[in-house]
Amino acid sequence: MSDTEQAPVLFELQPVVHGRFLGVAALNRPARLNALNLEMCRLLLDQFRIWASDESIVGILLVGAGSKGFCAGGDVAEVARQIRAGGSGRYVYGDQFFSVEYQLDLMIHQFPKPIIAYAHGVCMGGGLGLFSGASHRIVSDQAKLGMPEIHIGLFPDVGGGYFLNRMPGNAGLLMAITGLVINEADALFGGLADFFWPVEDRAKLIQGLAQLDWTGQASTDRERVSLWLLMAGRKYSSGLPTSNLRQYFDAIRYLTMLPDAIGLRDALLAASQEDPWFKAPAESLAHGSPTSAALIVEYMRRTRKMSLAQVLELDWLVARQCQRGHDFAEGVRALLIDKDRKPKWSPERLEDVSSERVSAHFEW
Repeated sequence: MSDTEQAPVLFELQPVVHGRFLGVAALNRPARLNALNLEMCRLLLDQFRIWASDESIVGILLVGAGSKGFCAGGDVAEVARQIRAGGSGRYVYGDQFFSVEYQLDLMIHQFPKPIIAYAHGVCMGGGLGLFSGASHRIVSDQAKLGMPEIHIGLFPDVGGGYFLNRMPGNAGLLMAITGLVINEADALFGGLADFFWPVEDRAKLIQGLAQLDWTGQASTDRERVSLWLLMAGRKYSSGLPTSNLRQYFDAIRYLTMLPDAIGLRDALLAASQEDPWFKAPAESLAHGSPTSAALIVEYMRRTRKMSLAQVLELDWLVARQCQRGHDFAEGVRALLIDKDRKPKWSPERLEDVSSERVSAHFEW
């Protein structure tokens, strides 16, 4: 078996000037769209800690192996399998996974050197959590970004309350509560990405980064990376698609100003009768976990003015409670394990989700 087959994350050093290196980390589970498991999170966390202190490392390039995507999210199927297996330790793996994953997310956001993340294809859930924290977030053509937790009885964790709440026009709430998938132009407009670079020229991106005059001074190097990406990537801007978030800005802002999940659901369903673009998010919300829908609205409200560290601390508590609820294991079963796409939510209707049920997610 080759190293490529064995290692879920590949690490290498890309030589740059003055005897320094760019650390390259490649998520390496392409058959699973590089979905993150506990081992991968630990490997990344440990290596990034080493690179943070190594003076020969000027920054990190974070990429995903394979042609289909950067990272499809966390490998929650394993979390659900452990829960369904029962026993006194059924929640141990999940609690550890979420804890280490959120530590990794915080480290990326706070990393003392530039982190350049390149998201090609699918970038969702936990993948977006990694990507959002990078100092330089580059998105490709045919990108698909989203937070699909409504489908599995979860919520937009990995710091979602921090970066989604900072999107213009409250678009982050729409993404959070419907699992709306956005394109590369949307990501740029919405502030989830900084630069655009097509997949066919990915090799030129890596080559260009390697040829920069890296100084080893983080602030100077961040500026040099930004300027180079801005200038070298300018020629690709004509290849961007239409941004739906820009086109529907006013409508999205109106919908997401409604006070509760029921009102948003009904307004989305009405909007889908007038414009087909709203059909997918309307159906996602209507068929997603009712408990998650109500929880997401409250979670986004509570995290609006929190720091990143506060959001991630809350994420661990809420994820812990979601694990112990009905809808998470059932949603993962229906979507990722049995794949019958027929979850039996409890309760089945949004109208039956009590405020006490929602509040319990925020309590020990």
